[in-house]
Amino acid sequence: MKELFQKVWQNELQFLNFDAKFQDKSKLDTAECAIILSVNKDNYERYFLLKEFQELCKKIDLRVDIFSIQNAQICILNLFKSGFVPKQDLLKALKILEKISKNTEIFDFISQEKVQSIDQKALFQNDFKELNAINLELQKLSFDENLKSRLQKTLEKFQNLEFNIAITGVMNAGKSSLLNALLKEDFLGVSNIPETANLTVLSYGKSEEAKIYFWDRKEWQNILESSHFNADLKEFIDKLDKSVNIEDFIKDKPLIQNIALCELKNFSSAKNKISALIKKIEIKSHLEFLKNNISIVDTPGIDDVVVQREIVTNEYLKESDFLIHLMNASQSLTQKDADFLVHCLLNSRLSKFLIVLTKVDLLSKKDLEEVIVYTKESLKSRLVDLDENLVEKIDFLCVSAKMASDFYKGLASKESLQKSGMQEFENYLFNELYAGEKSKIALRAYKKELHLELKNILSEYEMQNRLIKENKQGVSEENQKLLLELQKQNTLLKEAQDEISNSVVKLKNIDSGIDNLVLLLAKKLKERLIDEFKYLKNNAQKLNLSRILNIVDITTKDGINDILREIKFENIKKIEELKTNLSLKYDFLKDDFDNGFEGFKDGISKNIDSIFQSEKFALLRLKIEKLSNLKSDLYELETNLDTVIFDTFKEFKMSEILNSLNINGAFFEFLNDKLKHYEKNQKSKLESLEKVLQSLKNQDANILNSFEENLEKIEKLKQLEMGLLNAD
Repeated sequence: MKELFQKVWQNELQFLNFDAKFQDKSKLDTAECAIILSVNKDNYERYFLLKEFQELCKKIDLRVDIFSIQNAQICILNLFKSGFVPKQDLLKALKILEKISKNTEIFDFISQEKVQSIDQKALFQNDFKELNAINLELQKLSFDENLKSRLQKTLEKFQNLEFNIAITGVMNAGKSSLLNALLKEDFLGVSNIPETANLTVLSYGKSEEAKIYFWDRKEWQNILESSHFNADLKEFIDKLDKSVNIEDFIKDKPLIQNIALCELKNFSSAKNKISALIKKIEIKSHLEFLKNNISIVDTPGIDDVVVQREIVTNEYLKESDFLIHLMNASQSLTQKDADFLVHCLLNSRLSKFLIVLTKVDLLSKKDLEEVIVYTKESLKSRLVDLDENLVEKIDFLCVSAKMASDFYKGLASKESLQKSGMQEFENYLFNELYAGEKSKIALRAYKKELHLELKNILSEYEMQNRLIKENKQGVSEENQKLLLELQKQNTLLKEAQDEISNSVVKLKNIDSGIDNLVLLLAKKLKERLIDEFKYLKNNAQKLNLSRILNIVDITTKDGINDILREIKFENIKKIEELKTNLSLKYDFLKDDFDNGFEGFKDGISKNIDSIFQSEKFALLRLKIEKLSNLKSDLYELETNLDTVIFDTFKEFKMSEILNSLNINGAFFEFLNDKLKHYEKNQKSKLESLEKVLQSLKNQDANILNSFEENLEKIEKLKQLEMGLLNAD
C-alpha cells in the first residue's frame, strides 16, 4: 500500500500509519469511498474547494487537509481489504469518476487486490445480537418498570426490521419459477396458488392464509376513464361487464376477503375474469426463507393492459428495499423492458438493482455474455441525452430456476444446483439487503436509543451516590440543591412546551408557489411536444410514439422532482432551524430531540414525494397518446394539447395535498413526544430523589449500604457504554 501512495502523492506524501482504521465502518457508502480515494496530488486543491467535498469530510469528522485525506484513504483501503467495501461497486464508482479525476493507480490496485468475503447477513445479525445483549443488561440495571418496558419495546421494534424485495418482468419472464426456486418449494404458479395477474405480497405468517383486496368505487371509476383512451382495455372491460356482476365486488369502501390458500385459484388466476377486479393479494406462509423478515412483492407483468395495476406496482417499488428485474435470456430486450428499466434508472431512490437473466440453461456462456453486453448498450443508447453512467447501477446474474428446483425436488444432483447460479443469487440478495442503507440506519438508530437510555440509568445511580456521599458528610444543603435543580428543569420543561406550541403555530406552510410552478411546467411540456410535432412535419418524418411519451415522462417527472426537491429543502430547513434553536436554549433536551430526528425527516421527504398523483399522470399519457395518433393539423393539435395538459396539471392539486400533509402539525407531534418522554424520565428521577432523601432522613440501612453496589453498577454501565460506542 505504501508504494501505491508514493505513486499517487509523490512529494506530497505525509508520515502515515498504514494500519489506520475507521472506528465506524458504516459511515461512508461506496460512492463516498470512491470520491475520497480519487483525490491525488494533481487534484486535491480543486477537491478541497468543493462545497460537496467539504460536506462529505464533515460527515466523518474529517479535516480538509492533505494528511487527513491520505489517512482516510488508508482507512478506506483497509476496510476494502477486510471485505467491508464491495469490490465491483467500488470499481464501478471509480470508473465513473475517471472522467473528472485520473485514478488509474487506485483503480489498478483495487482490481488486483484479493479481498476477504464477508457474510453480510451473519455480520448484521451479530451486530444486532450485541446490541440486544446490551439492551437486556440495561433492563437488568433499570431502576423502574417504565424504563424496562421502553427498552423491551425498542428491542422488539428493531428485531422486527422488515425488508421488501420487488420482483418485476414482462409476462412469462419466469417470475414464479425463480421465486419457487428461491423459496425451495413449488409455491407459486401451482394448483393452489396459480400465476396471477395481480400484485401479490408474500410474507411470513404462522398460519397459511390469503387476503384479497378489491378496487374501491373511485379506483374502478379511474380504470373505466382510462379505457376511453385504450382500445384493448375497453374491449377487456366490456367482456368483463357481460360475464361478472361488478357491483358484487366494487364498493365505496374497498372489499377485503380473508380466504384459505386453497381458495385462491378461484380469484387470482389470470384466466379468471374476477382477477381484474382485484387490486392486490397478501399471502402469509411459514416458508423458511420468509422467516428472515423478508417480504416478496410479486408484481404483475409490466406489459399489463390495466394501467392502474402498473401504478399500484410503482407505489410498491417506491417502498422496496431491493428491485430484481427478470428477463428471459433467450429473448432480446423488449421495448417494455427497456422503458421500465430506464424509468427505474431515472426515478428510483435505490442505489442499485439487479437484472436476473432466467432460463440460462438454454444458452451457452458466450451467448449469455452477449445478452448482457447488448442489454447494457441498449440502455446506454436510451440514456445518451441524460446520463449513461446510470447503467452502472445495474448488476447482472444468470440463473436457471429449473436446475435449482430439480435439485430441491430430488430430481438432480448437487452439481445441478451449483451450475444453476441460484446459490450466488441468494448470497447476493442477503449481502445487498444486510449491507444496505436500511440496515445501517436501523443499527445506528438502535445504538442511539440505547445510548440515550443508558445515560438516563447512569445519571440515576450517580445521583443516588452523590446524595449518599453528601449525607455521610452531613452536607444536607447539597441534597436540597440537587432537588431544586430537578425542580428547575421541570419549570424549564413547561417553558419549552409553551415555546414549542407557539413556534409551531407561527411556522408557515411552505409550498414554494407550487401551483404556479406546476402550470409553468405544463407550458414547458406543451412547447416541447409542439416543437417535436413541428420537426416531424417539416422533415416529413413518421410519428415515433415512444419518443413522444418519453418527452412527456422526462419533462413532467424531472420538473415535478425539481419542484418537490425545493419543497423538501425549504420544509426540512425550517424544522431543522427550529429544532437547533430549541436544542441550544434547552440543552438538556438536545439528546431527546436528536433521537429519531433523521427518521422523522425521512418520513417528511417520503410524504412530500407522494403528493404527485401517478394515476392522473397515467391518464395524461393516454390522452396525449390518443391525440398524437389523430390526423389533425398543428393548430388543432396545439389547441387540444393545451386543454388536455393544463386541465390535467390543475387536477394534480399538489398544493392542496401538500397542505393536507400538515407538516407543521407532524413536527409538533414529534417534539411533543420527545417532551413527554423527557417529562416521564424527570418525574421518575424526582420521585426517586425524594424517596432516597426520605430514606436517608430515616437512616434506612438499605440505602446507606447501597453506595458500593451502585459503584459496581456505574462501572458496569460505563463498560456497556464503551461496548455501545465501539459496536459496528
